[in-house]
Amino acid sequence: MTKSYQELLNRKRREYGTKFSPRELSKKFIPFYENENRIKVLFSSGEIKRGRVGVTTGWVPAFILMLTSRSRASSWILSNKDKIIIN
Repeated sequence: MTKSYQELLNRKRREYGTKFSPRELSKKFIPFYENENRIKVLFSSGEIKRGRVGVTTGWVPAFILMLTSRSRASSWILSNKDKIIIN
């Protein structure tokens, strides 16, 4: 089952109305959010982590890196400063 970025935006707009903003959703992570494949990320801090792309709740959501399939949350926020590592 693939996720839809557009459905995410539509759901958040319905939920939060004019308060909603996608400004923290870095576009380069959209394909990985949708296909749910594991990726390796070089964070701006210099750390490298591997996981799946998830999204936070709230009216200004952000993409996050979920390290395991059992993860329910993550402190690894994905931004434009972070790099996707292609093996």
